[in-house]
Amino acid sequence: MKLKLILAVMCLITVLSACSNSNGSSTTPSDKGSGTVSSKPAKDTLTVAQDIDAGTLDPQKQGKIPDMGILINMFDTLVTRDENNKLAPSLATEWKALNDTTWEFKLREGVKFHDGEPFNADAVKFSIDRLNNPETKSPIVELKTVKEVIVVDAKTVKIITDGPDPILPNKMTLFGGAMVPPQYIKEKGDENFAKNPVGTGPFKFVSWQKDSQVTMEANADYWQGAAKFKKLVFKIIPNPSNMAAAIRAGEVDIASGIKPDVATQLKNQSDLKVVSSPGIRTFYISLDTKAGPLAKKEVRQALNYAIDVNTMIKTVLDGNAARASTLVPKENFGYDPAIAPYEYNIEKAKQLLATAGYPDGFAITLDADNLEVNNVQVIAAQLEKIGVKVQLNLMDSKTLTANLVAKKTSPMYFIGNTGWTMDAMSNFQSYLKSDRRYNRYANPDIDKLVDEEEQSIDPQKRQAAFTKLQTILKEDAPFIYLYQINGLYGIRNNIEWKPNPVGILSMYKASIK
Repeated sequence: MKLKLILAVMCLITVLSACSNSNGSSTTPSDKGSGTVSSKPAKDTLTVAQDIDAGTLDPQKQGKIPDMGILINMFDTLVTRDENNKLAPSLATEWKALNDTTWEFKLREGVKFHDGEPFNADAVKFSIDRLNNPETKSPIVELKTVKEVIVVDAKTVKIITDGPDPILPNKMTLFGGAMVPPQYIKEKGDENFAKNPVGTGPFKFVSWQKDSQVTMEANADYWQGAAKFKKLVFKIIPNPSNMAAAIRAGEVDIASGIKPDVATQLKNQSDLKVVSSPGIRTFYISLDTKAGPLAKKEVRQALNYAIDVNTMIKTVLDGNAARASTLVPKENFGYDPAIAPYEYNIEKAKQLLATAGYPDGFAITLDADNLEVNNVQVIAAQLEKIGVKVQLNLMDSKTLTANLVAKKTSPMYFIGNTGWTMDAMSNFQSYLKSDRRYNRYANPDIDKLVDEEEQSIDPQKRQAAFTKLQTILKEDAPFIYLYQINGLYGIRNNIEWKPNPVGILSMYKASIK
């Protein structure tokens, strides 16, 4: 009899256990007595996809937006931008120019690196000194004007430049402004730091599977408060179709940098939305003006007249771009709306080629990232209408960048530049002046104007210099000016996140709706 009673009790327990949810949460009566509700575990991981992995996790040894998109989640900068893209405090609470060559920054107190090391003025000095040390071999050039960093006290630094630097605070918003831990790097070394980064940011490093994913966890002690998600994962998905499939399947929450054709495919998905956010990444074709047909201004002008950029934006880019007059996006200081873009005029293009001595056109090679194949194929087809036969030389982005640095590019190359300081200085600094790393164009007037806009503190004088620069650039046409492209993102409906015009994937403010 006792055995039967025991078996009956065990059976009752089994039945009650079967009423539990599959996720382990038992059903419980609601407070209002309206039946039962299921308590689901909260989503605590945010997964973001981008097409390019970081080359290194050392923020001072990289210089590309995809790298910084990952790193900005682990590293704070001295200055940031608010929701209106205006300069705003971050690790520096305030700053001011004491004179033409001295800036003073006041620092936030109580901030610690992920390993517990305090952030202070010594860390600022170490970070900037390390960035500019030739042994670091940093590709970041924005702070090359810095002559000395002086520690005034634990929360104050003075930054001395070798000449006027009117936008030094702007340069502290991303690459140049990332702060690194002195003691950790001294003890562990550069190589270890590049694989096991330590910052002050909202997320801490967990692991890195090269060309696959970077995993982080929320910094519970973050000075602005812990992030909404406990875990952040960046997945690297180079293939556009694979990225589209991943967000469709719910494997990623945000797919960044998607192509217009993929965006069109995703628009019919009921559980996600496609966001087209105005961006400042401006595309153009660099022309080697020092040899061959491109040495003649008329030829370069003809190439600009021959490309129907507006139709290209409407069809190939599905309207997700804006026409560019020169290298400067309309959001950046220095842009002049009075400078109109080249019109599409095939007959004028042919006349200019004939005047330059090329009535039948010529053959030329164009380098491009293989992910931009659709765009450059259209450009090549349009140039062929005026007799310019373009041979496309497609490669991955790393190879293209390496060729730029080594000056091994073809006479024409297709490239996009993000003037992330939101000042035209960034759009011009590496390309125009004859002593700069990517220069393929010599003009003494341009050199003088670059000096004016880089060294003058007066905004009106700087704008005047920028206007003159863009006037000459349109006339001399050392580039084919194309468009500034919108950022395209696939975002699942339950995720709240706002893109920014620079295209940086800062996920601190991301949340569940």
